[in-house]
Amino acid sequence: MTIHKNITKLLLTAIALLLTNISASAQSDNRLEIVASFQTERPGNIAVSKKGRVFITMSDASVSKFVVKEILSNGKLEDFPDISWTGKPQGNSIKGISRTIGIQVSDEILWVLDIGDNSTFPKQPPKLIGWDIETKKLYKIFTLPESVLHSSSFLQDFVIDEKHQTAILADMSLGGMIYPSVPAFIVIDLKTGYSRRVLENDVSLQSSNEDLVINGRPLSHTYPDGKIINPRYPLNPIAIDATMEWIYFGALGGHTIFRIPTQYLADENFTDSQLSQKIEYYTAKPKSDGIKINGKGEVFITDVENNAIGIATPIGYSILVQDRALLSWPDGLALSANGYLYITSNQLQNKPWWNNGKDDSQPPYYVLRIKL
Repeated sequence: MTIHKNITKLLLTAIALLLTNISASAQSDNRLEIVASFQTERPGNIAVSKKGRVFITMSDASVSKFVVKEILSNGKLEDFPDISWTGKPQGNSIKGISRTIGIQVSDEILWVLDIGDNSTFPKQPPKLIGWDIETKKLYKIFTLPESVLHSSSFLQDFVIDEKHQTAILADMSLGGMIYPSVPAFIVIDLKTGYSRRVLENDVSLQSSNEDLVINGRPLSHTYPDGKIINPRYPLNPIAIDATMEWIYFGALGGHTIFRIPTQYLADENFTDSQLSQKIEYYTAKPKSDGIKINGKGEVFITDVENNAIGIATPIGYSILVQDRALLSWPDGLALSANGYLYITSNQLQNKPWWNNGKDDSQPPYYVLRIKL
């Protein structure tokens, strides 16, 4: 990677800023608004159209029968596009969504990433689905072949590169908490449907060797045989700038935002080694589940360990807003055309999977927003 020779010094300096540059004035100048709250369902990620329509995924398929919803202007929820698509697939059809987290709006197409389900018969493959927002008609659907997946693939966040007509999916791996992790990008050509797996296990996709600690408790998982681990989470947050020039990304459990030009990811002739050389260090970050970048180069970050939303630039990091109750595991982010940052918050750290089999959840869970 063409990362500056002084990367270690830069990282240490930036991490120091991360720990010290928590701006009290920034926190007091902003107010979180509750857009929607949920007593049982947990919102996953969020997307906002240019016309201000707000869409969310529901991340817990065991609780949510229908997993894609629109939040209407009156605050009510409506399944989108309809329950035949947002419920689980039936029989030998792929119509429906097994599980989902990632959602994006691009050129008035709502894109949703179905994680898939290997436990069903027949197995349901991961797929990227697009609907026309105005007509609610199916636009395109791309199923992913096993050749671009791993046995532990876990597809969550993604971006749409309109300039090069590609979708870039972040495969964190660790599905089923299967180690070792094998993070990678999956690139889909939106014109042809051709997909490929790139940069698997690149150093930029890896987590730091640290526990993820929230409110003094490290996240931990208990296997059926009684073994307990504190997971290290690799590649997850990913964003694209408004000009479609750069992809920004990092490990959920890491302290760095990297970036790579979109033109190289879109070019199937580039090898992993060549792609790795195009990756640049951008700035430091806290451990985070979601990121979004605005036109000023400011990266908004879900700072999961600090119950906060932060802003990172090459100059440093500061907390924008912090709230232990409302921002308990801030997950997804979306920027609206009228200057709001939308946030989902869902207490994932309190679910049994990450809490040694105990459920310490304290509803409600939230969709929030803040005026920037």
